[in-house]
Amino acid sequence: MAKGNLLTSEKELRKIGLRLKALRKSKGYTSPDKFSYENNLNRSQYGKYEAGNTNITIGTLINILNCFGVSLSDFFNEDYDGIEQSK
Repeated sequence: MAKGNLLTSEKELRKIGLRLKALRKSKGYTSPDKFSYENNLNRSQYGKYEAGNTNITIGTLINILNCFGVSLSDFFNEDYDGIEQSK
């Protein structure tokens, strides 16, 4: 994979993680651990998704979004495009 593609992929993973974190907080969950536990998700793996540190499959993302009651199209709406990186 070309270096530019890798950097783009890492940036998108961070954006997905930030969006997941914002959704979790908007649903009143103060910690990823509590959200994971209450929704029968792997706690450490979910934390990696929020941190943008690991790849996430579409199926896994759909399962997580179902916990939030959010569709893929809602997840990747105009708010997603405006997510700013802190790095």
